[in-house]
Amino acid sequence: MLIEILRGTPIWVYVLFAWLLWNGIAQLRVREISIRRMWITPLIFIVWGLSAFAGRQDALSALLPWMLAALVGVPTGLRLGPPPVIDIARKMVRQPPSPIPLLRNLSLFGAHYVLQVAAVIQPARHAAVMSWDVAVSGFAAGYFLGWAIRFARIHRATAVAAPVGCAG
Repeated sequence: MLIEILRGTPIWVYVLFAWLLWNGIAQLRVREISIRRMWITPLIFIVWGLSAFAGRQDALSALLPWMLAALVGVPTGLRLGPPPVIDIARKMVRQPPSPIPLLRNLSLFGAHYVLQVAAVIQPARHAAVMSWDVAVSGFAAGYFLGWAIRFARIHRATAVAAPVGCAG
């Protein structure tokens, strides 16, 4: 059965998993990336989180569990992990090493994958399983919204402390 599940998994899922794994492992060491590139993972999970509503006939009823999970995700994203160091002049971000991005990426991806597979192999429980997937989507979107707020605050504080064009 495991082989059938893996065969039925779309290629894009493997590509996304490989990228999230690579990105998480890369963050186990100090690295410097562009501010623009810093937004890739958050945008993936926010879009994925919002896609929980795509094509749902019960989108309105899914909104409450999604919002509740997002409300848990926002403070988590605001606080979790070491803060990045932003170089405004170079438009670069120095990320301290942390296992949190790897664990976060694999946990969110794994939760989505397991729930999607469960919904397919247990069609009688599809609605219940997908309600959990909506919650995972809400948490992920909320987490990265919190992360984005934290990043924007650090960016703003850094820009105020050392405006672009000033020698420092």
